[in-house]
Amino acid sequence: MTGRPAFWVWAVGCALGAYTTLIIIVPQAGVFSAGALIGLVVLAPLLLVGFWLFHRIRPVRSNPAKYALMALAWGGFGAFGVAFAANTAFLGLLRKTVGLEFTDRWGATIAAPVDEELAKVAGVALLALMASHLISGPLAGFGYGALIGLGFQVVENFLYVFNTITAAGGVHEVSDTLSSLFVRVVLSTWWSHWAMTAVSGAAFGYLLGRTCRPMPRRALVGAGGLVLAMLMHAWWDSPALAGSFLIKGLPLLLVALIVFVLARHDERHRVPCTAQAEVQEAA
Repeated sequence: MTGRPAFWVWAVGCALGAYTTLIIIVPQAGVFSAGALIGLVVLAPLLLVGFWLFHRIRPVRSNPAKYALMALAWGGFGAFGVAFAANTAFLGLLRKTVGLEFTDRWGATIAAPVDEELAKVAGVALLALMASHLISGPLAGFGYGALIGLGFQVVENFLYVFNTITAAGGVHEVSDTLSSLFVRVVLSTWWSHWAMTAVSGAAFGYLLGRTCRPMPRRALVGAGGLVLAMLMHAWWDSPALAGSFLIKGLPLLLVALIVFVLARHDERHRVPCTAQAEVQEAA
């Protein structure tokens, strides 16, 4: 695996992302130590439960656990670092072109879906380039994509603890921490980054794994899944229906569940599809 260029792209991306994350979070954690401790106590179990759940998806479970951990690391460090830099640049460009007022209201809706979804699904591509058997179809892409999204959202949730504290003036550290975690964990975890990247990952898995299907069809599914994930993200970040977590979130969860069901159905037809592809290749 270390002989593949994709591994070193993953490794360098994770290292740079970890450095970016640490220089942002560590100074704030030193100042707001109570918030940092509460955040770790809440988010660490969430990370463990999420990893256990997504690792149970059959194609993920059948491969060595190191690949699932690599997916988690890419989401938490590689994708997060790339997205942080890209969002900063994109929002700066928007402020210069369309003004501060528009950017403050719509900037996250425009920038984050593009930057973050591309950065996250790149992790699925890197895993496929490191070990071609990993992304064997939509269900494998769904599982690894969900793990990448999980890593991303846990690190983002931890960062937002400090954003909430500082935005409120840093006076009520504990209550602001609990408020941030309540919104981002209790009200948002069920349909957050894991769902969006699972959808784009499943589409990417179809593109790579279903070689018995026509390439135009596979390419359309791959591109369509990525666009769908971006639209899900844009809907969630949109200022429309602000505070209506269930109304905005349930459609995202429903989309992810539908994609999961379709991916499982596809997985059951994987063997016939593989056999058909081998016959066509032999012919």
